[in-house]
Amino acid sequence: MIEVKNKLQLTPQLILTPQLKLILKVMQLNVHELNEYLLQETQSNPFLEIEFNDLPSDLPEIVSSDKKEIELTDEYDWSEQNLLERPQLSFTYETPEEEENLIEKTLRAEESLSDHIKWQLGFIELTPLERDIAEYLIGNLDERGYLRISPEIVARDLGVSKEKVEVVREKIKKLDPVGIASLDLRECLLAQLEVLGYSSKDLPWILVDRYLPELAKDLDSLSKLINRPLEEIKNAMVAIRSLEPYPARNFFTPKNVYVEPDLRFYKEDDEWKVEVLKDRYFQIRLSNLYYKFINQRRIQGNAKSREFLKEKLRDAENLLKALDSRYSTLYKVGYAILHAQRDFFEKGFQYLKPLTLKDLSQVTNLHESTISRVISHKYVDTPLGIFPLKFFFSTGYQTKIGESLSATAIKSYIKEIVSSENPEKPLSDSQISKILQERYGIKIARRTITKYREELNIPSIRERKRRNI
Repeated sequence: MIEVKNKLQLTPQLILTPQLKLILKVMQLNVHELNEYLLQETQSNPFLEIEFNDLPSDLPEIVSSDKKEIELTDEYDWSEQNLLERPQLSFTYETPEEEENLIEKTLRAEESLSDHIKWQLGFIELTPLERDIAEYLIGNLDERGYLRISPEIVARDLGVSKEKVEVVREKIKKLDPVGIASLDLRECLLAQLEVLGYSSKDLPWILVDRYLPELAKDLDSLSKLINRPLEEIKNAMVAIRSLEPYPARNFFTPKNVYVEPDLRFYKEDDEWKVEVLKDRYFQIRLSNLYYKFINQRRIQGNAKSREFLKEKLRDAENLLKALDSRYSTLYKVGYAILHAQRDFFEKGFQYLKPLTLKDLSQVTNLHESTISRVISHKYVDTPLGIFPLKFFFSTGYQTKIGESLSATAIKSYIKEIVSSENPEKPLSDSQISKILQERYGIKIARRTITKYREELNIPSIRERKRRNI
């Protein structure tokens, strides 16, 4: 029979206090998120106030929604609701109602390419396995609509045959937009010609299939090369020019992405320095007005209002402490990154050294999770441009002379090798691996070269050779 007993046991347990939770929250916010968060806090906490920096002179007159000034008298209403209903400042221009376009205010959810294709998959017959393959293919399309990885890799990752992958891929290529999931331009255009009713015996098909590189050259030379009348070639070119080389064009809308750096690395008097970029738009501080409220005679006798004010004051002080902690930690991490990657800033990309969270943790005495929060979605302004802080973290390789090279530096070498190869005899991944070992003393597996080459969007040897036929 099981006996139930009460037993006391001491166990160590990490308890996150409200102040620590606030520090962790503020730590992982980037500049835009932090500014938005601070603005929201000032609206809900009477002890916080904002002073804006360098306001433009052409702003309209600041209008207060309540022009009655708050007087520090014993007759003031100390209710919680009244304390929160503070005058709100408006910095917006008034727009005539007749000029407002209500349609433009309506939120519109743009349909993504993957959503569009998955919706069409519901109308064709697919087995559960084929549907898994189809979704895997859809998830590996680039912005043009081409498949970024080879069918062999898809087959290997999913544990299926290459033939099964090709069956599913052929079905996807016939969906809208036609030619999606193609491996190259030739395959994409042929898929569109097939849907339009052309066959391998028709001239447009022949030109795309066999003479695609020559289509951008002189048509007279092409006419002589294939022994077909120039007029026929011109008519075939009309059909070819109506095709879409990038099937995903209408689903990919380039948007301007604006980032604002949290740090700045700069060199002054031959010395590299770090600056934490803060208080650029406004400064947040404690409000002296509400701080005086606590010491008023009337508030002494109102326990509920006094407790409310004390709580808000405590929240405001904790927020300011969290900001100080964020800025000091950000500086410490930035300084450690700058010190570790000094050669990169002075000599270039090939001198970027491998760096991990563990390496930085040992230097800064900060926990790896804290460093991860600090560098997440944050950027640094440098003489070489603006970089995400995560850019400086990567695994590395040892050369034969003991030097450490980052994965970014290896990619730079690969790009350099491919750009200088003989176009008529492009290098295979195995050959690139051999060159890296002979020239730089770096021993890297062929599959790693393939991975880095695909991340650099460098075509395979077969595709590069086809381009130069």
